[in-house]
Amino acid sequence: MDKLPLGPGKTAPRLILDLLDYDPKKSYGKNLLADPAPKWRKGLWDAQHPQACRHTLMAKEQTRAPVSNDEQPDADTSYEVAAYCNKCRYHYKINVDYSRRKDFQTPCNQSDNENPLHHFRLQESITGKEHRDKFGVNKHDHLIEAHRFLCTGTKCPATLDIRISSPRLGKSLVDMITDRPRLETRGRKEIARDPARYEGVEPAGPFSSLWYLRSYLTDAKAARDSTTLKKIAKRNKKFVIAFGDECNDLFETLGFRMIEEPAELPEEGMNGFWQLPVVTKENIEYIEDVIFEIDVLIQNLPLSEQNPQYMKVVIRPVPALKDIERSLGYFDYPLRSRTINLESEEHPYYKSLGAVETFTDDYLSWAYDRQCSCDPTNKPYYFDCLEDLATGRKSPDLQMKVTMAVSLGEYGLKQLEDSFKFFGLDPATKEGDDHIMGVYKSRIASAPRQKEDAKARLLIIAKHRNSEAIEALAKDNTMSFEEALEFLEVTADTASDSIEAAAISLSLDGDKVRVARALRVIANRRPEDFTIQSAAAQMETGNGEFALGISEAYNRLQIGGPGPSLPDETVLTYYQSLSSGAPSGSKDSFAEALRTIALHRQSIFLLRKLNDPNAVVHASTAEPVGLDNIGNTCYLNSLLQYYYTIKPVRDMVIDFKSHRMTLSEENLKTKRVGGRIVDKPEIVKAQKFGDELHNLFENLKTASSRSVRPTKELAELTLFSSEKEGEFLERRKSISSPSGPPNIAAIMGAPVFGPQLPPTPLTPPSSSKAPEDDIEMIDNPVDNVEARDDSSEATLVDMDQVPTSGDKKSLTVSTVDATIDTDTVMVNGEDVTDETSKPLTPPEKPPPIPPRNKSGLVISTTESKDLAADDELWRFGTQQDVTEVIGNVTFRLQCAIKPTSFEEGSGEQIDIIRDTFFGANTTYTEKEHSTETKVEAWPTIIAFPGKEGDVRDLYEAIDVIYDEQYVEVENKKCPQHFSISKLPRILQIQIQRTDFDPVRQTSYKNRTPVAFPETIYMDRYVASDDPESVVMRRRRETWKWKAQLRSLEARQAALKNSQEDINVPDALLAVKDFVAALQEEEIEGIEVPPELPEALEDRISQVASELEQISKQIDSLKKSLKEQFTDMREYEYKLHSVFIHRGEAGGGHYWVYIYDFEHDIWREYNDEHVSEVKDRRRIFDQTGSADGTPYYLVYVQTHKLKELVDVVCREVQEIPVEVETWNGQMDGVVNEVDEDNENYRHVEHVKPRPLRPKPPVSSEWGNANTNGNGIAVDPNGNAW
Repeated sequence: MDKLPLGPGKTAPRLILDLLDYDPKKSYGKNLLADPAPKWRKGLWDAQHPQACRHTLMAKEQTRAPVSNDEQPDADTSYEVAAYCNKCRYHYKINVDYSRRKDFQTPCNQSDNENPLHHFRLQESITGKEHRDKFGVNKHDHLIEAHRFLCTGTKCPATLDIRISSPRLGKSLVDMITDRPRLETRGRKEIARDPARYEGVEPAGPFSSLWYLRSYLTDAKAARDSTTLKKIAKRNKKFVIAFGDECNDLFETLGFRMIEEPAELPEEGMNGFWQLPVVTKENIEYIEDVIFEIDVLIQNLPLSEQNPQYMKVVIRPVPALKDIERSLGYFDYPLRSRTINLESEEHPYYKSLGAVETFTDDYLSWAYDRQCSCDPTNKPYYFDCLEDLATGRKSPDLQMKVTMAVSLGEYGLKQLEDSFKFFGLDPATKEGDDHIMGVYKSRIASAPRQKEDAKARLLIIAKHRNSEAIEALAKDNTMSFEEALEFLEVTADTASDSIEAAAISLSLDGDKVRVARALRVIANRRPEDFTIQSAAAQMETGNGEFALGISEAYNRLQIGGPGPSLPDETVLTYYQSLSSGAPSGSKDSFAEALRTIALHRQSIFLLRKLNDPNAVVHASTAEPVGLDNIGNTCYLNSLLQYYYTIKPVRDMVIDFKSHRMTLSEENLKTKRVGGRIVDKPEIVKAQKFGDELHNLFENLKTASSRSVRPTKELAELTLFSSEKEGEFLERRKSISSPSGPPNIAAIMGAPVFGPQLPPTPLTPPSSSKAPEDDIEMIDNPVDNVEARDDSSEATLVDMDQVPTSGDKKSLTVSTVDATIDTDTVMVNGEDVTDETSKPLTPPEKPPPIPPRNKSGLVISTTESKDLAADDELWRFGTQQDVTEVIGNVTFRLQCAIKPTSFEEGSGEQIDIIRDTFFGANTTYTEKEHSTETKVEAWPTIIAFPGKEGDVRDLYEAIDVIYDEQYVEVENKKCPQHFSISKLPRILQIQIQRTDFDPVRQTSYKNRTPVAFPETIYMDRYVASDDPESVVMRRRRETWKWKAQLRSLEARQAALKNSQEDINVPDALLAVKDFVAALQEEEIEGIEVPPELPEALEDRISQVASELEQISKQIDSLKKSLKEQFTDMREYEYKLHSVFIHRGEAGGGHYWVYIYDFEHDIWREYNDEHVSEVKDRRRIFDQTGSADGTPYYLVYVQTHKLKELVDVVCREVQEIPVEVETWNGQMDGVVNEVDEDNENYRHVEHVKPRPLRPKPPVSSEWGNANTNGNGIAVDPNGNAW
């Protein structure tokens, strides 16, 4: 390769593809062939001219190309492909020359992995004008432009010359013989001059003129010499009609010569002739090119004008592309796909890399490497190209290459621009290195948490500017992540087990301390990679192994058996209680136990708290955050988490301002929700609910903590509706105020369950009461705590367990203080201590678990507060049924927002909520002479579980509603059934768990499992106007089968007599034995018919046979029912959420499982704890015991999953903190500068604690939060 300046190139396939797309006359002034592809940005790309020709090249006879795919060029090889376009008639010469090959040079070929294809870079170009000025005019070849390219292969001698020439027949000449009006005028004129001579002759058409001219030129080529050339009489009828004197310029241009000869009769004078051109070596190519162009012109004529005889004479042209590909060595090269979608447009990034869309991943990777080596200045842009193409092609190999490139320090143009913007700099800045380093230092001083990000961006800038000073600053003096990787001789993409192996290998003969340090740096970079975390922990112990087993670790922290099921916060409380004030050796022992537990649990929270007790453990942006329980709100939390994952609801709530309904008189008149007019006070309260929900959703989206706290206002607005509040007020009027001292529940403003005294001090027992009888309070046990589904934990509706003020067993709050070292136990936010207790180390029993703090709940022992009204209202609200709460939420949201339309007839509001959650049933009641229909909307389908022992699947549970039943209409029983006339996008199914015991006259919880699948199909329930449709015929069959099944099961139950101690066959057998005994004893006075035993034996056989037959019939019917609708799968839904209840019908604990479709993960949302469900049997294999029972299921239309569901929506924002506003929130090392002057201190480093935004306190956003300029802002400080 000759020495060329650095710059982009093109692979041979790309170059030829550009050649075929390049039209010199229609190119918007851009040379697609010779110019580099412009850098692509979305919306900024040079489109091809709409009238540009997409060339189809046909080979000429002069072509010299390889005859086979195996032919390899040598030092004397020179290929030339001569071609013309079968559309625009441009002429091309593509010359590939290897004659400059030297001994050490080897042409690129597909067997060479480093140089599989030619990669050409432009050496020089010449325009037609420049060529004519330099070499003179060539009337036979009107050159437009010519280009010379050299292959960039280090050992390849290939030179590529491309010449483009204009058509030999210019437009003015072509128009002489193809313009129909001109031909018509010319012919009519000649005919008019001599009508008698041209009688019966019509003017010539384009085909005739072209064909005559082609015949003349073909005859000229066929002539052996000039003496045999034919002559064309100018008076020839066909010639005169087709050409006449008007085409003299055409014939002269083509080399025809006009001659005159005496006529046969002297009086006729001289006759004129056109002699055909003499074909020589100089003009033969020109003549052939004209013939090719005439063929193109004829082919482009309408078929109706072409002469079929022409097809027999003309030899069809041969495409030249194969010759071009063979000459350039890329014929039959490996393709990504041989199927090309002509409708799709190739992404511009392929052009930027000099590649084509059909390249395999290996060839595209090679093209990227070659382009980077030829044009290193634009390497970041080429990295962007490769990265986006790897993502678009979904190619693991290309994505791995991108990852490896990143690990080697490569970066993209977008990253470079983002890096400059990160520091507020222009990428084209002329500022020096010192200025950039100063900006970096200022940035990390104001936002230390962004240091790692800032370092990475600074390093990119350093590489871009080739600045050693900036690079040194970016790498620090401490062990960076890159240094740790380099020390362990691994990369950022090395697998965790390989890193661990490398560390062990180095530690055998190297510095174990440095190895441990490097592992810790990598572990900090990979906080969720517990293989590395575990390896770092083991290396830091010095012996390369854990000293403790997991059981021993729990025992050391005195947690014992329940330990594995306790939440991280509780485990940390045990650790802190034990280690506070303990000797150094004991602290290390407790720390070792906590680290073992953290690694076993894979708990980032415990690891961070172990290393820094004051650390703020941020929630991962890839994980949702929890919701704090503010007092019996676990169901509320589950519901809010579910709504947050529903994209239409979340988008609407977050942008609530745009959806809020204006309280105009016109809007109030038409506001109809839930079948009734909604008044203004209800709308105002609903919009307050929308404001509160907006604030919560913003916190769920942006909070950096592991959980956020709903406001009590939101809970109140969610838990009880305006109607229920009215009921409460009416009830309260009829009830006198209680007398006596207030109980603790009233004081706290919320119901309290369990003991409220401070935990017992850690002293030896002084009474006869055993330690195990002490009461340990856990406000809200998590799922794993050993507790049955029928536990007495009341959370949502059960208020009967709260002791009244007159109850002798009611608990009061102790006011004594405890002094267990310096520890205090928190009870609802207050410190409770005991002065009489003495510290003991170590304690003889596990430390108490503090209850969760309640929002706004304060214990007061010195003054009483009259909170009865709020307490009673809160308690009344929490007594709502869960379905009422769901209905209240949807009702409030509908009241708060604008309608999108109105339902015809009823005037009911149509809106986002209704479009998302509401379906509709059509009720069909078959009367004597007609079928009555009624349509009703619904947000939830009810599913009925079976009685104890009757396990139904979800379809069977739903069938209870949609199966045919008989109703009494006008004193007549009529068949009636429901069908779904409108399917909702989000399908909510409530499993009716509350049942009634007619004997005890009380409600109880039905724990019978309902088997629910991850995918359901609702086809069987969809309404059809045709009673004879396939669905209805099948439904009627199932109703008939179910009636038969009920009859058979009833008969089977009667024969088995399962309610008694003996079944019918056994009873008959006993009677037979008794009768046989009577016969043997021959008791006087008792006569036994002799045929009776045989009759009983026959009856026993009949009953056994009947039972067997019934069993087979039941199995057959059940199988038919199972298979009846399996082929109907049009209306598909995927399982999204499963709400779980543990407890009794009167109350209990709630949590929800939500599926992350994007990452194929089920998560458990249990108040503030959000965790991944590793074993899915916890969700789908419900036994109704400790794991609770599912009572609410949510399915989503499969074809709209991405539109409807987005589980993880997190945008954690760093909030800049002014130094002067920290006000004591610094955690840092403060060194005195001058020992003699205590007024001066130097802050060595600080760690500002995160400040979370506060939600607006007003219901109107207009004056809720404002910035310094009075502009309204949202909870994150952003202007609306």
